[in-house]
Amino acid sequence: MQERQVYMVGRSRNCNIRLGDGAVSGTHASLKSRSGLWFLSDLQSRHGTRVNKQKMTDALKPLFDRDTIQMGATLMEFRQYEELDDETLAEIEKGVVAP
Repeated sequence: MQERQVYMVGRSRNCNIRLGDGAVSGTHASLKSRSGLWFLSDLQSRHGTRVNKQKMTDALKPLFDRDTIQMGATLMEFRQYEELDDETLAEIEKGVVAP
């Protein structure tokens, strides 16, 4: 089992991924890894977060290779280099429950 990783994204010096965009909150979002899967959470940011041009409405959004993430005017592309098996993909499509 892979170690869980958490990265904070925002303008704050305390963030692991710092963005110099005035429309991005100090601590805008978090990226979490669990068992090889990555999830994005918007941390009640002022302007919200979009994944593939859709505003996030769920507390936790699974990310897939080449998904686009927009925070403020900053547009990023998520890259996943690990292949997921069909069973894992089917579970993700049903809905995600993360601790």
